[in-house]
Amino acid sequence: MILVRICVGLVWASAGPLLPFLIGEFGLGKGAASWYASSAPVAIAALALPIGIIGARYSLKMLFAVGAFLQAAGVFAPLCFNYELILLTRIMFAIGTAFTVPIATAILAEWFSPRELPFVNGVTISFVSLGNTVAFVATVPLATVLSWRAPIALYGAFAFTCAVAWLVFGKERRKPKPQIPGSDSAIAQPPGPGLRHVLTQRSTLVLALSVMAAWCLSNAMGSWLPTYYHDVFNLPLSTASLITAIVTVTGILASISGGALSMRIGRRRPFLILSGLLMGGCAMLSILVNNIAVIIVGVALFGYFVNLQNAAIYTIPIELSRGSSRTGAVVFSLMLVGGNLGNFLGPLIVGYGADITDSYLPGFIICAVISLIVLVAGLLLPETGPAGNRPKDRTD
Repeated sequence: MILVRICVGLVWASAGPLLPFLIGEFGLGKGAASWYASSAPVAIAALALPIGIIGARYSLKMLFAVGAFLQAAGVFAPLCFNYELILLTRIMFAIGTAFTVPIATAILAEWFSPRELPFVNGVTISFVSLGNTVAFVATVPLATVLSWRAPIALYGAFAFTCAVAWLVFGKERRKPKPQIPGSDSAIAQPPGPGLRHVLTQRSTLVLALSVMAAWCLSNAMGSWLPTYYHDVFNLPLSTASLITAIVTVTGILASISGGALSMRIGRRRPFLILSGLLMGGCAMLSILVNNIAVIIVGVALFGYFVNLQNAAIYTIPIELSRGSSRTGAVVFSLMLVGGNLGNFLGPLIVGYGADITDSYLPGFIICAVISLIVLVAGLLLPETGPAGNRPKDRTD
């Protein structure tokens, strides 16, 4: 599962370093090029909820395998000779991700206890950030030395290999059904609140808005920072991509430490509140001052605080569903809808803003302001962790 999750980070983050190559190859404007970064999240937003509902009914292993193979669509990049076909491979990858991300959450919930889940989520998410790091470091050299199609095809080939590995070795684990005293037969107990209840309760909707705001800023930064540093601060594109990779390195530390702390203190809300309070300001620090030391500090802090909430965010859907892994996957799918609407909007806000104003700053500032929704959500959400898990937390 971790190998498949690495593929998500690897293919996803490669969009930012590739944008200048696509602009040059196809003569695109910044707004049009933004669709390479935004086509994936809009596809995920459209399909995540239906796929999550399907995942509540059918084999998690096989659905995860379907998604893993779709993530490998980049292997067809050498056959794509126009921008539309390249976008199609990106959309196929996105459809695969709409399968693997929520279903991975359900599978993990079947293998690990509620107490262990935040830390396990933090560790697995850190490998997504590892994939991001590799993409930021390797994409530009591969595209420069070989071809801009080379990294897309190579990452697709790696994703295909990981999909085969899952098909051969991966498995789900159903938790034992409770027994009736004095009976040899197992009975199915209600897995938790009904789907309609968890999808319409205020907490689920607030959670989706929170992820939308965080991912809007995160994808805007990941997609445009290399180009911004290259165009505005005159840094070589390879250097700009390496600096952007710092976001993912500190993101790994944040995901693991956030998961460990969340497990230890038994709370989720503080991580949303702290992330929402600081991520926007750190983003501004990384783009407003043309000083390499300040840029590195700003990028590092942004990477940490935008990812500190990850373990909590990936755990809350299961807790809102009272431990039901499959219902939790549906809640997580709705969260993906909100998050990927943010992923979709972020690069477009910056790209079209730059076309209209001839400056990247208005788009970055708008996304930073939107990220404050995470702070508001942290204040509004009930505490679902064991330290605050009381009946009154479930009445909203």
